Amino acid sequence: MNAWLQDLLNWISLHPHAFIIAVYFVALMESLVVLGLLIPGAALLFGAGALMATGALPIAPIMLSASAGAITGDFVSFLLGQHYQQRLRVIWPFRHYPRLVNRGVDYFVRHGGKSVFMARFIGPIRPIVPAIAGMMNMRTSRFLVVVVIASLLWAPVYILPGMVFGASLGLAAEVAGRLVVLLVIIAAIAWLGFWLISTLIRLLQPHVAFTFEKILARSRNHPMIKPLAGSLLDPDHPEARGLAILSLLFFITLWIILLTSRQVLHGHWFDGIDSYIFHSLQDLRTPWVHSFMVFITQFGSQSLLAFVLSGGAAWLLWKRYTKAASHWLAVYIATGLLTWVLRNTAQVARPADFQTGFSFPSAHTSMSMAVYGFLALMIARELQVQRRWIPYSAAGLVIILIALSRLYLGVHWFSDVLAGFSLGLAWVALIGIAYDRHPAPALPVKGLVAVTLLLMTLSGSWYTQRYYSQELAHYSPQIEIHRTTLSTWKTIGWEQLPVYRLDIEGRNEQPMNFQWAGSLATLEAELHKQGWETVAAVTPMNAMNWLAPDPAVDSLPILPQVNDGQHQELSLVAPHTIEDDQLLVLRLWPSDNELLPDKTPVWIGNVVYLYPERKLPLISYLRTAADFQTPLVYLQDALRQAGQIRLEQRVRPSVKTQVQWDGHVLLAWEAPD
Repeated sequence: MNAWLQDLLNWISLHPHAFIIAVYFVALMESLVVLGLLIPGAALLFGAGALMATGALPIAPIMLSASAGAITGDFVSFLLGQHYQQRLRVIWPFRHYPRLVNRGVDYFVRHGGKSVFMARFIGPIRPIVPAIAGMMNMRTSRFLVVVVIASLLWAPVYILPGMVFGASLGLAAEVAGRLVVLLVIIAAIAWLGFWLISTLIRLLQPHVAFTFEKILARSRNHPMIKPLAGSLLDPDHPEARGLAILSLLFFITLWIILLTSRQVLHGHWFDGIDSYIFHSLQDLRTPWVHSFMVFITQFGSQSLLAFVLSGGAAWLLWKRYTKAASHWLAVYIATGLLTWVLRNTAQVARPADFQTGFSFPSAHTSMSMAVYGFLALMIARELQVQRRWIPYSAAGLVIILIALSRLYLGVHWFSDVLAGFSLGLAWVALIGIAYDRHPAPALPVKGLVAVTLLLMTLSGSWYTQRYYSQELAHYSPQIEIHRTTLSTWKTIGWEQLPVYRLDIEGRNEQPMNFQWAGSLATLEAELHKQGWETVAAVTPMNAMNWLAPDPAVDSLPILPQVNDGQHQELSLVAPHTIEDDQLLVLRLWPSDNELLPDKTPVWIGNVVYLYPERKLPLISYLRTAADFQTPLVYLQDALRQAGQIRLEQRVRPSVKTQVQWDGHVLLAWEAPD
């Protein structure tokens, strides 16, 4: 996956004209009536901005292309409205969206010509107002003037945030390229979930009530189905008995479907998907994301979910909202019971050997859906239709992040998470329909939200304080230690350690040109004598220098870097006397080697030049230079007086790389007492 992403970025850099044309057509389609509701044009412009910040795309042509596409799309919509006039309301596809058309008409009547300008920046009505303007006989010349001005301003509004994001990715890439990939994946999944939920609600909401009434009407002709459908859909029909029978049938059916799909599909193509996603995410592990994912996954733990549910249900019962509390508990119990039954019947082993128990389905995902999903449904029931996407999107974001954390931490297969999500969603839908269709007193939304957030904050704080350190260690990858002797390491053992810093697969940009056997404190003390200094940690204060227009090189913070999922253990900067606009920095990471008989650790790292990257208009930061030979000579001179060094020549693998390195590796070891 990493190599594929890199190839895509390389292709875009080599074919910018193709991307410029794509931006034009996407902006055009996003502006067309109704069709624009389905096209995620804002996301493409955001992505284009990110690519422009990295230098992969030109700025001005993309801006003009997006504006031109928006002008074209708006004008086509205007001409359609001008041609069809009031018939626009009854022709396809407008007749399926009467509420959207009426909303556009009301907006135009209220704001006049200004509505065309303002609608350009408001997603839900952007594709409809130009057609309404044509239908309401707005002058063509006036329309074009407004549209051109709005479109020229609209493109930067959507592209500049992407450029800021792209600049931040440049910073992240200096820490770890895999961090960039993970940030993009997380942002893309979160945005896709948000967009999908809001789109489905907007498209399906007008048809849901009609569909339920149609099902209810047809069920009246079937004596056995009538009481079951009535308990679910008929507001005047008692729901308890019929819903209990329906839940039992649903339980058995869902168990058979999920178990069968696991046994059948996993043996064919799910094996490959599961394995691919698992290994891809394991190759992207970084310390900061690992800490974040461990923090997120706790909100799907059974103890925390039970606390949130019991506290929320107790508050509802205290306020005498018995129906809401009982349905919420029913979803939780049904989901938990089916999850337990499936786990013990499927008995699927976890991806990681050090994790115990069965993995199918993911209880974190299914139970999170039961608790947070039904909570969102209860809140949405009390809101206006156009605002119901808010609780669903918020709950969806939390559930998606919890599911992603299970995949990232390597404790579940993708099929486990997918089954857990489907299982929880099915129960939320079934019992949620019954709850929504039957009379119930209106819930105090603000109080319910406040109580839930308080419960999540209290339980999350307690869980973090008590278990976070243990969980951090528990989910950390297990490293196998290889032991050898000092003489073996000096002759052939050093060659077994990685040639390049392990970051994104296929990118060999930073050679590991230094190895040290001994205590880091000893090496640090030796270099301190010669004026080297320990690198200061990145803080909010020194990070402000990234935004300075022309900062001095020694004022910019030195970022930590990741090697094989670990930050460096030692980072030193040489006296600032080598180059006026460069810093010389030594970094060391732990290896998986120890030397007998004293288990002396072997550290692997590199010594590099850092220079200020000032190409971006928004930010300046230190980047690693391509020269890896000159810094090594400087370090060799600094350690020569210690006497325990050796310069070795490595046979480099035949891979494409842009760095200047002749294959020399400096070995140094601590002198015996």
